[in-house]
Amino acid sequence: MQLHVTALVAVAALIGTTGAAPVDPVATPYIVQYENNNAQNEGYSFEFELSDEQRRKEEGTLRYSKDDEGKDVQFVAVQGRYSYVGDDGRTYWVEYIADENGYRARMGTGDYDTDRKLDFSSSDRKNRPVA
Repeated sequence: MQLHVTALVAVAALIGTTGAAPVDPVATPYIVQYENNNAQNEGYSFEFELSDEQRRKEEGTLRYSKDDEGKDVQFVAVQGRYSYVGDDGRTYWVEYIADENGYRARMGTGDYDTDRKLDFSSSDRKNRPVA
């Protein structure tokens, strides 16, 4: 059995959000900042910000491990974060990691350090896996 780790992050947070300031309900958000890097055999990263304050940053790194039968397997470990401003004017954010230890996420409101490196240790009880 090969070890497959797939990170599926809901894009629902990108739908139906508005900025903190009054926004024209028919206005379409536009891209303020965008960066995409694909290192094919090493991994990938991307980052974007929209005019309505939606932000997302993600990176995937190629890793190697052993499966249950002791065979070498290759997989992509993913970590990232996204945020948006809700109808109530509050900023909502999600940080996530998907790797050989499963999928783990933290969620919250308010500002967070966008340059902080994610570190969800599997033994950290405060950061239980999200079902």
